[in-house]
Amino acid sequence: MKPPSSINGQTRFVAVLGHPIAHTASPAMHNAAFDALGMNWRYLALDVDPARLGPALRGLALCGFVGVNCTIPHKRIAFREADCLDSSARIAEAANTLVFRLRRGTPFLHGYSTDGYGILAALREEFGFHPKGRAVAILGCGGAGQSAAIQFALAGAKRLILLNRTRAKALAVARRVRALRPRVECLLDPTPCDLLVQGTSLGLRKDDRCPLDASLLAKLDPCCFLEMIYRPAETPALRLARRRGCRVANGLSMLLHQGARAFEIWTNRRAPVETMRRALRREVYGR
Repeated sequence: MKPPSSINGQTRFVAVLGHPIAHTASPAMHNAAFDALGMNWRYLALDVDPARLGPALRGLALCGFVGVNCTIPHKRIAFREADCLDSSARIAEAANTLVFRLRRGTPFLHGYSTDGYGILAALREEFGFHPKGRAVAILGCGGAGQSAAIQFALAGAKRLILLNRTRAKALAVARRVRALRPRVECLLDPTPCDLLVQGTSLGLRKDDRCPLDASLLAKLDPCCFLEMIYRPAETPALRLARRRGCRVANGLSMLLHQGARAFEIWTNRRAPVETMRRALRREVYGR
C-alpha cells in the first residue's frame, strides 16, 4: 500500500467537511480504497464553520479539489450552494456529495445526495429490511432525517412518523413527502412503527443528552433501531433500544454504502466495498 506521506504534485484531493469533524472515519475508508486501487488520491477531514461553508467550497474548488462530502450540519447549506443538482439532491433538498469543476476559472459545484442509497443498503444489510408497506419513525428532521424520510416514501413506506424538537420542521418534511408521494401517511406524534431511525446529532459528544427516552420508545415500539451515528459505536439511544429488545445497528454500514457511492461519483471507478468496510471496522472498533 502507498502510505499517506506519498503526497506529491500529482495527488488529487477530496475531503469531508463538517462541524464538528473529529469523529469522522471517512478518511480511513476512502484512503484505504485509493491505496487498494493504486490511485494517487488523498481524502482529508476539514472542520468548517457553517457560516463559512460557501466560501470554503469555492476555495477548495479553486485549489483543485475534485470534490467533497458534507456532513452535519452542512447538507442543507451545500444544497443551496450547489450550482447544479442531481435528481437525488433535488428530491432530498440536501447534498452530502459535491463534485467541483472550473468554468473559465469560476468554481462550479454539482451536488448529489448519497444518503438515501446508503440508508436503504444499510437496512438490507443489517436487518434484511425494506420499507415498502412498513411504518417508519424518524427522530430528527434535519438534512439527514429529511433525506431518509423522502427515500422511505419513494421506496413505498406506508406511514412515516416524523419527530422533531421543533414541530414546524417536522411539518415541513411532511409537506415535502406528501408533495412527492401523496399516499404516504405522515404523522407528527409517536405511534407504533416497524423501524426507528435516530437522525439527530445528539450522541456525538459525551455530554449530549439522549434524544430518546423509555416512554417515547415504548410508544413507538419498533422491531428495529438504526442509529445514524457510528462514533461512538454505541450511543445512549442505541443502548436504550438494545435493552428494550430491538434489533439495533449504528451508522457504520450506512456510512460505508453512501461513501462507496460518493467514491464512484468522484472517480468513475467501482468502489472496493469490502476494503472500505475493513478499514472502517479497524478505525471505529479497532479490529
